[in-house]
Amino acid sequence: FGSLSSSLMGSARLPFIAAQEDMFPKFVALIQVKNGTPIVGLLAMGTLATLWVWPFDIGSIIKYVGFLSWAWWGLCFAAVPYLRFTMPGYPRTFRVFLPITAFAILASLYLTIGQFVTNPLQCSYWLLVAFIGVPLYYGFVDEDRTCKTWMEWLLKKLSRFLKAEL
Repeated sequence: FGSLSSSLMGSARLPFIAAQEDMFPKFVALIQVKNGTPIVGLLAMGTLATLWVWPFDIGSIIKYVGFLSWAWWGLCFAAVPYLRFTMPGYPRTFRVFLPITAFAILASLYLTIGQFVTNPLQCSYWLLVAFIGVPLYYGFVDEDRTCKTWMEWLLKKLSRFLKAEL
């Protein structure tokens, strides 16, 4: 139970920081004044988790998080040799031995492809949900396409309702 609580509070700060860095809408960076918690991040994560588990079970969300996490980590592992060969002179704080990176890439491929082979329909839904973030980013976060007045209006309403501030 303690692990769940710390995971929830820690992961709720990810959208909070992303909003502070202008990668998410500003209203996600609202902090509850009394307790100092990222209230919108907590509400968003709780709502999304509830909506995702509703038609399935808790095992579904565990598989979902595992599948997409390993897919993401696989892309991160694949970036290491890509950047090493495309930008060899770029300064790095440390270097990773390439066979270790290759092993990590193979492990992430095994875990994501294996899950996709055993459960292709559900994995397709998961990928669809993950890729919905792309148009949301360009529709609401990218400064060239954002409807700023709508976002500012929503930010004011939410901060009053949740008694929170940026």
